[in-house]
Amino acid sequence: MFSMPRYLRTASLIGLVVVLALAVGYFNIRPSTFDQTPLVLDPLQPDFFMENTQILMFNEQGTLAYQLRSDRATHQRADDSTLLEQPNLLYYRPGEAHPWLLQAQQGVVTSGGEQVDMMNDVLLQRQDPAAPTARLTTQALTLYPERDYAETAQSVRIQTAGSNTTATGMQVFLNDGRLELLSNVRGQHELH
Repeated sequence: MFSMPRYLRTASLIGLVVVLALAVGYFNIRPSTFDQTPLVLDPLQPDFFMENTQILMFNEQGTLAYQLRSDRATHQRADDSTLLEQPNLLYYRPGEAHPWLLQAQQGVVTSGGEQVDMMNDVLLQRQDPAAPTARLTTQALTLYPERDYAETAQSVRIQTAGSNTTATGMQVFLNDGRLELLSNVRGQHELH
């Protein structure tokens, strides 16, 4: 009978154990399990969200352009937009000491932040404690921060200390503080 040297038997046994361990490992952890394909392929599925969000955006000169706070921000992968709940935007203009406040129930920031759509109970008001300012309310407003411009086609109400004005449609030119009401303008002024 043929007798195998002891070192060969030991090496064969170790080799067999290693091959068995590799085979078991391969079948339990297949390379196909490392596939990076997401489990949910729905393009309308958000890819991340944030709660109690505060976003600071600076201009090219390094000064604060706007400060956005939101109870919840949900990023949509399909169009690279961000849905906002209870957005509160402080919009700073170069050379002005006091920002504009823009707040609403919901909002959408488009890809790159070029457009901010605010919806439901929208308020636009300049934050100057020394001077009484107008309070503009509407149901929808679109802000274009790069152009210092905002607009709506919805009904608008403008309230100041002694007057109340309503209109349909509005354009706000934030760079020079100009406001254009587009149609159906009605005003009521109280004399003191």
